[in-house]
Amino acid sequence: MDAITDLAGRIEACFIGALAGEAAAGTPAGAADLVGVAESAAASGGFDEEDLRHRGLERPSRGGSAGLLLRALPFGLLSPLDRPRLRRDAYRCVALAGADEGTAVSAVAAAILIADLLRFDLPTALLRVRQSLLEDAPMALLERLSVVDIASLPAGEPSGDGAVAEADPGLTLQRAISALAGADSLSGVLQAASGGPSVAVGLAGALLGASGGRPAVDGADVTHLPHAERAVSIAHRLAERAAAAPSGVGSHSRG
Repeated sequence: MDAITDLAGRIEACFIGALAGEAAAGTPAGAADLVGVAESAAASGGFDEEDLRHRGLERPSRGGSAGLLLRALPFGLLSPLDRPRLRRDAYRCVALAGADEGTAVSAVAAAILIADLLRFDLPTALLRVRQSLLEDAPMALLERLSVVDIASLPAGEPSGDGAVAEADPGLTLQRAISALAGADSLSGVLQAASGGPSVAVGLAGALLGASGGRPAVDGADVTHLPHAERAVSIAHRLAERAAAAPSGVGSHSRG
């Protein structure tokens, strides 16, 4: 994993960013999905259906379909240089929870993106994700893998009972991407991602942490973030698994 600088710090920052995003959103924003799957992957070394079921991760996300995007992220962090493996594991994880094809491909895109943000800047990472998914993803999703003016994206619409209606995973991913591009601090990124699906805020925080490492989430009050101590412990275990990956794993990387 010598191609990635401070992998452990970046994974820890990813988790802190997601927790900070959920705290800012004030509602489930995917942090539990990220941490739960990461704990399973750290324990088993990858996708393990039996272990995920044991942890209740075959059930839908509290963040709706978009929450499944964060369940895919640990596989991008665990094997960032092994494109086929991370794609396979991310897909199987969200499919286990009942994701439809569009959600599953969006989740794979999120996993590839976070893997590439460990090594590349955002424009390069987005280009690489689009190249990787060119033959598999619908054009609508490929178009979502770009930075836009967040004001042009639809906000979360309240449903009849006052809750926010089901968020589109592709739009949620684009909102998080655009927030990451449009601000240079944790508070700025989280603020930019707000106003739409809550999951976009958690996802934006996670992407920022992976991209910038610990310095990027210095603004987070970790001592007051719910479940932060457990999340950081799991992040360290996941990083240990990633660092122990067989040598030459980078030879499997493509586009």
